[in-house]
Amino acid sequence: MKGCSIAGMSITRDRIQDDFYATPKESVLALLRVEEIIYPALEPACGNGAIAKLLSGEVFASDLINRGYGVHPVDFLIRDFPLFKTVITNPPFNLFQEFAEKALKIATCKVIFFGKLQALEGKRRGTFMQNSPLRTVYVFKTRQNPLRNGSATDENGKKWASTMAFAWYVWEIGYTGKPQIEWI
Repeated sequence: MKGCSIAGMSITRDRIQDDFYATPKESVLALLRVEEIIYPALEPACGNGAIAKLLSGEVFASDLINRGYGVHPVDFLIRDFPLFKTVITNPPFNLFQEFAEKALKIATCKVIFFGKLQALEGKRRGTFMQNSPLRTVYVFKTRQNPLRNGSATDENGKKWASTMAFAWYVWEIGYTGKPQIEWI
């Protein structure tokens, strides 16, 4: 078995351009059953609107790339934003910490990210997480299958499958306790 197979990566497919792995509807609905979104909210990597479309309040959705939803091109890491009560997104994994740091500067209540469970590891990211107001990590009991290029199926009509573990990360502005682990 090759190392990339063990890590959950395909040995036959390249990464999706611009890291567009849309959040599955079921993943968003699971979050909404356990976590309140405080509006107005910002969705700064909205892609095709997979998260923003399921929110019930005022949401400003933007993305660097035009995927048919939200305001674009908007580079979240460079643009100045007003304050929002909640920042919620599925950031590009390679920019997870950078997105979190920026979101924590503009959120007045919460920051909520969908991401790989491995976002908890690494010296730099682990130290950031330890020193941030991370309140809850909602770990999925079942595998979530992010949608490659926003599609639920591959080029042969087969549903995507993933060997990676995902979670929702919830930071609460002003929280000083240790993070709690919950399962959804």
